[in-house]
Amino acid sequence: MPTPDLDQLRSIKTFPSLVKYLRDELDWPIEADDVDDLTFDYAAEELGFDAAAAVHIKEIKQLRPLDSRQPWGIFWINFEKKRLPVVMLRRILGHLVLKKRAAAQQASQRAWHMHDLLFISAYGEESDRAITFAHFSQPPDSPGDLPILKVLGWDDGDTVLHLVDAHRILAEKLRWPAKSTGLDDWRNQWASAFTLRHREVITTTNELVEELARLADATRRRARTILARESERGPLRRLYAAFKAALIHDLTEDDFADVIAQTISYGLLIARFSRIAISAQNLVDMVPASNPFLRELLGTFLALAGRQSAFDFDELGIQDVVEVLNRANADAVKADFGNRTRDEDPVIHFYEHFLAAYDRQKKIQRGVFSLLSGYWRSAHQFSPMLIGS
Repeated sequence: MPTPDLDQLRSIKTFPSLVKYLRDELDWPIEADDVDDLTFDYAAEELGFDAAAAVHIKEIKQLRPLDSRQPWGIFWINFEKKRLPVVMLRRILGHLVLKKRAAAQQASQRAWHMHDLLFISAYGEESDRAITFAHFSQPPDSPGDLPILKVLGWDDGDTVLHLVDAHRILAEKLRWPAKSTGLDDWRNQWASAFTLRHREVITTTNELVEELARLADATRRRARTILARESERGPLRRLYAAFKAALIHDLTEDDFADVIAQTISYGLLIARFSRIAISAQNLVDMVPASNPFLRELLGTFLALAGRQSAFDFDELGIQDVVEVLNRANADAVKADFGNRTRDEDPVIHFYEHFLAAYDRQKKIQRGVFSLLSGYWRSAHQFSPMLIGS
């Protein structure tokens, strides 16, 4: 027979039910009866989401500080997606973390140190909502890498033993501390609740194609926005001018945004298939030497754009692409290639599959698609080991 504690844990489906659990089981000093008085509400657009992505977020609430010395920013995020959308969570993180030089539009928005943010997310079907407590930290030995996401979560399908363990960790680690507890001890106590890294593994061609196409389309739209606001001396505009001069003299801004989105997304895919993981740092080195065409193309991108000083990969969403590819099971996806394509070239097959999905995302003409596809095919003729064994 489940204990009352587990019944209450299972009952967490909404923000009011979360508040009740935090108050009754973890001793959080919550006094207001009206949950609306407990929070600040955020619009998804305030945290960097466009209209297409915002529809997947039902609500974002920040729990108002419960203690004058509280270092933590505590957020409730209610997603529509069936699985925890890690890329969206990272984008929210990026807009809430203190930066050395805050953008003008963020000057009035509260920000925190990364290790002082706690996200509590709900996602899944209405009849089977999952709850995840999430915490990000920066690897001390790799400050340029993506922050590490660690989670503590459950859903209705979990075993009693899993629920017992989740409740135990919450009761021990995330209980509200006594007033005598120092801030460093408070930080360490809560952070110690998170020991498991989140893995949302992509294992099939379709999953990877659709997600990569969606992110490529987001990169395309961001590139267009950046071009619209940059002066002629801006890094992306200089790269656009260089492409027109060297490769495609009648290249439009819209076509150039496609070039950026496709080349980086598909190039990173090839890099991912050649190694265990990739990083947004040293992208050229990520591409296998067996593909000199892509190495040179990415090298040109970075050199002309001034990667070391001005080019903002986060602004284009490149980190999101890296995150998706790193959590893909490359061996499983390559095996799925073989099952689907038999004797066809998997590189070309995947690229054409990717183009079809990307086309659905943006519904554009296929002129630049044909041009880039020709480039990829030419490159592959000279690089038969594009994906590798």
